Amino acid sequence: MAPSVKETTGGRRKSLNLFSRGSLAGLTQINTEQDTGLTEESSKKLKKKLGRRTSIFGLGSTGSLPVSQDGTSCTQVERCESPKARLKTQQKGRPLSVFGSLGKRSVNNEDSDMTTSAPETCLQDIGLHPSHKTVLYHGEIQTTTGMFRKKKEYLVLTDTHLIRFKNYSRASDDFPLIPPPTGGRSNSVRQKSSTSAGSVQDVQSTGSHASSDNENRIPLAQIVCVIKAEDGKPFFTTEVVYLDEEYHGVGSIQLILHDRKEAELWQTSIRGAAEKSRLIAQQSYPPRVINYLVFALEKEEDYDSTHFQIFRVVRRASASKTKSSDELQKLGSAVYYLVVGLNRVHLIPVPDFSSSSGQLVFPKGNRCTYGIVSLVDLKLSYEDDKFEVAFRNPLSPAEVLDLAASATPDIAICLLKAWKYLKPLWEDHNFNFSGPRNVIFLSESADHNNEDLDCFERTLVAYCLAYKVTPTNIQYAVDWEAEDAPEFQLWRPRYSKMYSRAELLAIMRALRYNEFFRSISFKDIDLHSLHGTIDVYGNENATLETRSGISLPKYFNLRPHEKSILYQEIQALALKSTRLRRLNFTNTLPRRRPRDNFDIEGGEMDQDPGCEIVGALLPLCQNQITNVTWIVLSGIELGETDLDFLVPGLHKPQSKIRAIELSRCDLTDRGIMQLVTHLERQNTTLELIDLSGNPGRISLQKFQGSMSRFTNIRSLNLSRTSWTSGEDPLILPEVIVTWRLEELCLNGIVLNEQTIDSVSTYLASEMSDYLRLLQMEQCNLSGEHVAILMRSMARDGQGGRALEFNVSGNRVEKGIANRTPNRLYLRMIEFTKEDHFRQLLQALRTNTTIKCLDISKASLPDDAGAETCECLRAVFASNRTLEELDISGEQSHLEVTRFGIGLNHALTGLEYNDTLKLLRIEYQNLGLEGANTLSSVIEKNTGLTHILCEHNDINLQGFTTIVNAVAKNNTILELPFLQDDQATSLKRMNANICETRRRVSKPTKREMTPHDVDAVVRILNERWEYEIERLRKFLERNNAIANGHSIQDIEDVVSEAELSPTIALSDKEILSQVLSNTTPKVEAKNPVDESLNLKFDIEYAMGNLIHENNSNNMENSRNSNGNSQQLQNISFLKLPEISSLGSEILFGLDETKSMFSLDS
Repeated sequence: MAPSVKETTGGRRKSLNLFSRGSLAGLTQINTEQDTGLTEESSKKLKKKLGRRTSIFGLGSTGSLPVSQDGTSCTQVERCESPKARLKTQQKGRPLSVFGSLGKRSVNNEDSDMTTSAPETCLQDIGLHPSHKTVLYHGEIQTTTGMFRKKKEYLVLTDTHLIRFKNYSRASDDFPLIPPPTGGRSNSVRQKSSTSAGSVQDVQSTGSHASSDNENRIPLAQIVCVIKAEDGKPFFTTEVVYLDEEYHGVGSIQLILHDRKEAELWQTSIRGAAEKSRLIAQQSYPPRVINYLVFALEKEEDYDSTHFQIFRVVRRASASKTKSSDELQKLGSAVYYLVVGLNRVHLIPVPDFSSSSGQLVFPKGNRCTYGIVSLVDLKLSYEDDKFEVAFRNPLSPAEVLDLAASATPDIAICLLKAWKYLKPLWEDHNFNFSGPRNVIFLSESADHNNEDLDCFERTLVAYCLAYKVTPTNIQYAVDWEAEDAPEFQLWRPRYSKMYSRAELLAIMRALRYNEFFRSISFKDIDLHSLHGTIDVYGNENATLETRSGISLPKYFNLRPHEKSILYQEIQALALKSTRLRRLNFTNTLPRRRPRDNFDIEGGEMDQDPGCEIVGALLPLCQNQITNVTWIVLSGIELGETDLDFLVPGLHKPQSKIRAIELSRCDLTDRGIMQLVTHLERQNTTLELIDLSGNPGRISLQKFQGSMSRFTNIRSLNLSRTSWTSGEDPLILPEVIVTWRLEELCLNGIVLNEQTIDSVSTYLASEMSDYLRLLQMEQCNLSGEHVAILMRSMARDGQGGRALEFNVSGNRVEKGIANRTPNRLYLRMIEFTKEDHFRQLLQALRTNTTIKCLDISKASLPDDAGAETCECLRAVFASNRTLEELDISGEQSHLEVTRFGIGLNHALTGLEYNDTLKLLRIEYQNLGLEGANTLSSVIEKNTGLTHILCEHNDINLQGFTTIVNAVAKNNTILELPFLQDDQATSLKRMNANICETRRRVSKPTKREMTPHDVDAVVRILNERWEYEIERLRKFLERNNAIANGHSIQDIEDVVSEAELSPTIALSDKEILSQVLSNTTPKVEAKNPVDESLNLKFDIEYAMGNLIHENNSNNMENSRNSNGNSQQLQNISFLKLPEISSLGSEILFGLDETKSMFSLDS
């Protein structure tokens, strides 16, 4: 609303006009020819017009004004544009027009306005000459403007304005070429190209006869929409909504006609003229409006200069309502700016243009935001400017927006282009479109698939923002060395405990159509929130066709739209990607429990829906409409419903299944045997069989018969399975020697002699040269059995085989001479005599084949003696083959296994060992002396990169000594922060303080108050945290060096003060320091327990350093931030850890003859 101002010629109060607008002088003409033959009468008439205030629908220029032809400055033009308030009318009766009472003065006041006339050259200078205005359409129409009564007016549509006159005579005064009405009626006449000889400036004049009845005009460039009102009334109404962005003018006018064709002609004429005016406008939006909208999108973090489009729209009511008296007030809040950002669509209310400061202020109305990728419906009207757009988030009803805009096709094209940019690989649209076909054609843009991972992250962020979840909570990695590489691996969320439904759906829909990944792994990610969840509000995301357009319900009897969202998403992943080969769902449904219940008569009662993964994938394999051939279902309990899909899918050889991993799937006897018998139908393609950890009993005879048909088996895992009794081997020798196995796992099975002989025969054959893993844990093997197997795997004249041999938990008692594989696991061996363990150590001194040895949790009769510790020291000093060694102990409520204090002496042998890379030495109670020994080793050793020494009762003094040593070592890449040892140190300090207080007997000595305890805990924590920070920086420095950074690049990582050794204070010295600097204080709670509860909050960065393992084959794209070279992004190089068993059994060794003799 334009503010009222006082005129210079009088002090009378002026009336406010609800529809007041700027002058027409700022508008650009469509016809630019100038008529130089103005008569003197016309000049006087123009001069008379300029003395009056412009009519109520005028609008000043929204762009920069050009310099006039005669040199008149733009300031003059602006002066003649400025709206001025008018004096109140003095008419006693009802005015001839309702607009006259609000926006015009009476004829009696016309003469007083002559003194305020603007310079005659003002309108001419800006090129608005009256001689060449094209009249497009004209006629008498009944109009209404909301709260005002209906009245008949004569409307003239030019190429720049829609002009309203009181009657035909007033219109003919300004446009003489308009023909008179025939038969006394003012019928509408369409003029395609008739130029009026009248003056458009005459319309502005209220001092002349033609202007006394209050003409009005609407600039076409201000029209927001032209729509057909659907009010159910017996006449035809066209509503024109317009917006003045200079002086806050939001209004509408309704054109009421009783002839349908005439109403349609007016409607199409106004729409066409407004469209043409909008297209040729030099500046569509004022700069302050653009800045206002840019600021709004920047607050939402959705602004991108290359993806930023603005449109004026009207938000219509969902149902037709009777126009009320406050329609004009409501109309202002119904006009919005529809802004298409990078990822979302924003409906931003029109700001307050009337602010005295000139700045646009955000109104109180709520802004609406919708994700572009959540678009589900787009309908364009053929008849007027209406259109309908709907957005829907998962498990929610669609939000339908009834809008109208003169730029409806442009809005549709912009939305479709944005949708295609965010989902460049999607070949079909998951939304409904109704409108002109050329909109779809024009929305096709250039290929935007020019980012890494096939624009996966672009689509993922768009879905996250559409579903109102935080993208940074999602973590994933890319494995470039997986068997079917590259493999997408979803990691656990960064902040929350588990992913929400919206986050999981965003990830899966971002992966749909992706042609970059050949494997997708959801291992250990809880998908239970999607299981059994049906979206009752819509199924637009269900895949109903193959990629080639074949209907699933029609040709394959598959109806995903009736299934859960887990079923739909998994089936879409397998169906829409042509390069996807493998899907891993290990442990994704931890709470899944089959409900296979039947009533007495055999009818089904509460039928189990199945895990839904099998039901989604196996029918696709069976019908050969997916390329996924490797499915991992380990850790998911399967029921009868799942078997109903598995068995038919495996029965058809055309399925070409390479592997279905069914470990720990709770298969019964019937279920496991059904699978065994039907797997043989895939004998030409099956590469892996994994039935481990299932309770069902396997028939030995049927299994042997089925296994004889396979020819391409590479991996066989039968660990912890139950078998029927028999003397035959699990796998016949004549069968196994035909396989090129890479992995053979028989853990937890009591193997008979025949099976051991069969395995040894295979190890001796050339077909076993591809074997990389042989696991026989807890198989009741004796040392003699192990010796047979080791001798069988040895090759004459060759070194140790590249084979990982795991025989942990067996009764080992005999040795082998340099015939071991390069990885040997001997966990939880109970040595009944220390001599046996010493023999093993003596053999390791000269062994040249073992590179990785795990003898953790070894149980000795007593602490290791001096001779045994000397042998271990000699192993450290002499062995030049070992790269990884685990000599950790065990500490539990039932048993404690460790070597004793002599281990500290044995560690000194590492000072000059340059081959050992990883040393794991946990639960050995090293203490302060062991910490001093480790620090000496770290200072001199140049080969160790990983030292894992937690749970060794190392206090602050020992930890400080170790950190001082790391400051001088540039090769250590991983060393724990000893947080558990810190907690133990705090507990010990608390116990010492309590003991000190109990010993105080004389009242003259001051007792320690809880404030003293608080001071002790605070100093201890502060010093420990300081050392943790030093260690973190040293490790960051070493990792930077290991990644190829020069010393100059990392000189700022560690300061000179941090490199200087820190004085290592003992617990007693810290306690004495506190007592010498304290005074009696009020009693308070003991803070030790609170400090222990917060011990894991110390140094959050360490968790990131360990978690963000910088293996060459892994790439965490979610955590990366461009090609940053900052050192804080350098992650740790970490060798593979030696894994431990989840459930282990102790076995004892009989007192027999010599234990190990590994030397040749």
